[in-house]
Amino acid sequence: MGFLAMLYAGGMSVFLGWWTRPLFLSPYREGEVWLHRDLFAPFEFRIFKSPEETAEEMDSLVQRYTLVFRKDTTIPRQVRLQAESLSTQLPLPLRLPLKAAIQYAYRYGYTDLPLSSYHGTAIIRLSPQDELQVAVEALADSTRLWQWLRSQYDEAILDSLRPHLRALLMPNLNIDPQTAGEKLRQAAQSLSPYTGTIRRGELIVRKGELISPSTYQKLQSLRTAYESLRPLQSRLMSFFGLFLLLWVVTFITLWYLLLAKKISLNNLRPVALLFSVFIFITLILAVLTQLQSEWTQGLDLSLYHLIPFAIGPIILAIFFDDRVGFISAITLGAQISLIMEEPVEYFFVHGFSSMLAVFRLRIMQRRSHLYYALANLLIGYILTYVGYHLFRQGHLSLVPWSGLLFLFANAALCLVAYPLIYSIERLFKLSSDITFLELLDTHHPLLQELKRKAPGTFQHSLTVAALAEAAAEKIGAHPLKAHVMALFHDIGKMENPSFFIENLACISRDHINNPHYHLTPLESASIIRSHVDAGVRLARRARLPNEVISGIQSHHGTTYIQYFWEKQKRECPQEAALLETEFRYSGPLPQTKEEAILMLADSLEASTRAIPHLTPEKLRSHIHTILQQRIAEGQLSESPLTFAQLKELEKVFYEQLLSIHHSRIQYPEPIPQPTPA
Repeated sequence: MGFLAMLYAGGMSVFLGWWTRPLFLSPYREGEVWLHRDLFAPFEFRIFKSPEETAEEMDSLVQRYTLVFRKDTTIPRQVRLQAESLSTQLPLPLRLPLKAAIQYAYRYGYTDLPLSSYHGTAIIRLSPQDELQVAVEALADSTRLWQWLRSQYDEAILDSLRPHLRALLMPNLNIDPQTAGEKLRQAAQSLSPYTGTIRRGELIVRKGELISPSTYQKLQSLRTAYESLRPLQSRLMSFFGLFLLLWVVTFITLWYLLLAKKISLNNLRPVALLFSVFIFITLILAVLTQLQSEWTQGLDLSLYHLIPFAIGPIILAIFFDDRVGFISAITLGAQISLIMEEPVEYFFVHGFSSMLAVFRLRIMQRRSHLYYALANLLIGYILTYVGYHLFRQGHLSLVPWSGLLFLFANAALCLVAYPLIYSIERLFKLSSDITFLELLDTHHPLLQELKRKAPGTFQHSLTVAALAEAAAEKIGAHPLKAHVMALFHDIGKMENPSFFIENLACISRDHINNPHYHLTPLESASIIRSHVDAGVRLARRARLPNEVISGIQSHHGTTYIQYFWEKQKRECPQEAALLETEFRYSGPLPQTKEEAILMLADSLEASTRAIPHLTPEKLRSHIHTILQQRIAEGQLSESPLTFAQLKELEKVFYEQLLSIHHSRIQYPEPIPQPTPA
């Protein structure tokens, strides 16, 4: 079982690991609505600046470091000396404007670069180690200088002063593009690419929220941070964790089914059916969920509620029992929740509702039982869906009622399970309750042939079937299966009907002629024992279910053919020990509750008929003796019956046999009428 669980878990982990991806890697666009569940940061990461923010910062740096000047401190002194010598030759009204113009021009620096298109600050390098930042508006060029002079002096004075200023003024600020480029490069390198940090567990975006530019940048930053965390190693670790989860769940399921005798290592067809249902449902859900995300992009519709998950547990409950359907609902629900955007909602709504549905499929004796199960499923959908969203949203008006409409359609789609059953039976060579329902018909060709050739055995089988069904229902076994197994358990007696005591009086016309009188005990035992092999052969030829064939093989277990064994010990005691195995049935021992019930019912029905003057006390004592004898012989050692269940069986067998063999009151003789004279 461990190897099978590992094989299945490995294959499913590869599929789910390839199919699934983190929520923040799903498609999204700025300005659209976030349709997935609330996203919280899975780890701490830093938010990158958007391209627009980076471009703005670079523009600011370019403006800041474009104006880098080298300042020549000797030029202002030379210009002032020349102006002093020139002022002695100028008229008195021009001397003051000349001095003011030189002072304004060299206050911070004078350049021949037009400054009208520049703003901000300029860097003035006095030496390689000494720099000064000055507002661009404080620097002077020819345009600014003359604008200032016009605001201070008359135009006539400026016209006279103009040629002298042109001859005197020289720029003491020279642009330094090399230094500007180096400073710009250093400043760009020192810029941080981040605008902030998101802590682990911090909310990034809520479901239904518009993806704003800031939210979009957070999502992009999370994606970038995830891709930088060695994605291959991360995927391998994720695969390993997924494998562990699936292996544990699958191993528990298989181990339970093995202990409950629902599967065996000798017959892996039930395991193949189980895994096929799991794989098929998972594959359908994964593909349709992916298609839904593409078809309904931009729409807030929970179309995954439309996919009939419950078909899987319902089919398994029909082929096995409600317990297998119950555990498969848990296993399959947990597995599929791993690929769903809302795993908790999906497991509660679909997993628990499927459990509620399979409770009505413990025994499917009518087609209406499937409709009852689907009604339970619908009730489960309503309760779990509304309850979950009330818990999450806190108000009825916030419940997404469209999802409930999808669930109603989901329950209707589960009707597909009924026509699928026939195909699954043929594909996996397994039998469902529907097959056993068909075999209840006593007009089956084998039963009709048994009725014609061995009417006593036919009546015996009917009685055993009634006993087995009542007993199985009492202890929680499968009544339908027990009934059908009992109907066919003695069909092998058709080959030699006259050698079985229940048919002797029926077949002989004038008197009872027992054919065993002419045979040795060993020959008689061989004929009696052969009815098991003959029954198996006939059942396989008629393609009866494996459960029925197992019931035929095990309904005597390895018990003695008691009458002829005792006769052999009396007639030839010296050979008895050597021939003991020839007087035993070949088995096997009963493996299931139904097989054990069939063995006990068959033994009690046949032996009770031989009790003379049957009374309730004799019947009770006889049933107790037979059950204790089978326990002492070890005939029930491989069946899952408990001592408490054996007590229940003893009680129900007593009630049923007492009803069958009840005594009737004797009717009084009619009073003779007087003869008329």
